[in-house]
Amino acid sequence: MSKCRGCGAPVQTTNPGSRGYVRADVLKRREDSFYCERCYNIIHYNRPLPIGAEDLDMREFIAAVAESKALVVNVVDVFDLEGTYVPEINDYFPDNPKLFVANKFDLFLPSVKRGKILAYVRAFFEEKGIDAADALVISARDREDIDALLAAIKSRQTGREAYFFGMTNVGKSTLINALVGRAKKTPGEITVSGYIGTTLDFIEAPLAPDLSLIDMPGIINARQATNYLDYANQKKLVSKKPIRPRVYQLDPGQTLFIAGFGFLKFISGSRSSFVVYAANALPVHRTRLENTGEFYERHRDDILKIPNPAERERLGKFARYDFTFGPEKVDITISGIGFVTLAGAGRVEVYCFEKIKVGIRKAII
Repeated sequence: MSKCRGCGAPVQTTNPGSRGYVRADVLKRREDSFYCERCYNIIHYNRPLPIGAEDLDMREFIAAVAESKALVVNVVDVFDLEGTYVPEINDYFPDNPKLFVANKFDLFLPSVKRGKILAYVRAFFEEKGIDAADALVISARDREDIDALLAAIKSRQTGREAYFFGMTNVGKSTLINALVGRAKKTPGEITVSGYIGTTLDFIEAPLAPDLSLIDMPGIINARQATNYLDYANQKKLVSKKPIRPRVYQLDPGQTLFIAGFGFLKFISGSRSSFVVYAANALPVHRTRLENTGEFYERHRDDILKIPNPAERERLGKFARYDFTFGPEKVDITISGIGFVTLAGAGRVEVYCFEKIKVGIRKAII
């Protein structure tokens, strides 16, 4: 059966509202190589059709890979470790060799030391009961990183295939395209976008006579903010340039808004530093504690901007979290959004939509 070379969906010519749709006349002209209508719109117009991955049964894909006992390259987003690591990976692939790759290192400023982030990532996985002693921290935009990833894959492969596995939008397809580009001196053809669930089936990217990279559909994490946003706002959360830290010196009695997704109330403590690591397009605003509710109601659709009313409806109600911090720095993590580093001492109340995962950890930087 023919498949779209961009997303892997099996071709069909009867239902424009389902994945893999290609007009019959297009398929007749280009039987050997084509993009489905959905991928064509993403690539040429940056406009996805409303066809997603919600109805994919990931169990079938996972079972096929587990049976193969081939190398699994587990890709996570280094800016959203809590939201993109897969706790069940050892259960999913008990007999497969695994390589862990923390992608998107390029989103940190150049002053951030790779070795420090790498040590943090390895300790993070170890704490979760996952052996990632040989994990890599890379950027798909860095040629040396891509060369290092290719060498790591070749040294661990147990068969002809290496499967790229992980949550949606961690950069699996981008990494495969970069690997193909380096090895074959020709651009990879897998469709890449900020749209959730772009890859819809296994996609094979031959790299050498003895090695093919297989892109898998991403697992949808229902606790990530991006899953509830329209495409226009999804794109705003996908950063391509280094994320600029925004530093605020707060006294108790002040509130910090992270766009309209939520806010941190500084309840008590000493003057402290709040450093926001979130997409540069997201507004951050400070106000007095007593003005929090009124400010949100008045400005959620202008100053705060995101999410819009329909997205708020999907995200549900606000949930409250209580955290203390100090003397060591900690990060308040908001899955799909980023994190806020707190340096100082005190107590904060965090309010965020209930469907978004919020947590606290030792500071990554």
